[in-house]
Amino acid sequence: MQIYIKTNHIGMHKDEIICKISTLSIFLQNKISSYNSLQKQQGRIEALLLLEKVLKENQLNEDKYNLEHLKYNKYGKPFFDTEIDFSISYSDEWVFLGFVKNGIIGIDVEKEKQIDYTLYKDYFTANEWDIISSNILPESLFLKFWTRKEAVAKALGYGAFLEFSDFEVIENLVTIKGISLRIETQFIGDKYWLSVATNIIYDGEFSLI
Repeated sequence: MQIYIKTNHIGMHKDEIICKISTLSIFLQNKISSYNSLQKQQGRIEALLLLEKVLKENQLNEDKYNLEHLKYNKYGKPFFDTEIDFSISYSDEWVFLGFVKNGIIGIDVEKEKQIDYTLYKDYFTANEWDIISSNILPESLFLKFWTRKEAVAKALGYGAFLEFSDFEVIENLVTIKGISLRIETQFIGDKYWLSVATNIIYDGEFSLI
């Protein structure tokens, strides 16, 4: 398992974004152009460029592993018809990409911020909500738990279509629909919560490349 990080160049000019989009396949051009926010378009472009770099660094067959063959399942998860899996998440400053062979992976990142976490109570189990609401820093713990749920949903390929209140992420192991996942979370640079969920067995905590 590998976790890559790349700078997300915030504030890219619209013409530069259009130019970078034009280098992609027609399918990806249309998909990225459908985002109304230039920031989302930019984040997705940076993520795809990072994916392209990772594929080359791992010396994968370019005829088989290139953006031309990238597909999306009905829940919006990007994938290749191969034995590798990857997951992308981006923030204001960084783009993260999780990459595994012969397994599944999901990652999610959230920037530490003030948020009315009470609006999201229905997304958590009673146990989780008790832990969050009784914590001295409930907003921070909410963001930690949220990234863990997102990472699990992405690993399973369901994204936002997985019912978050149906499973708990208090422990580092969770089993959903017969699939067991290990969840790890790190607080990076005193700003970001980054969570990784995978069925790959590995030693120690994950490290960023």
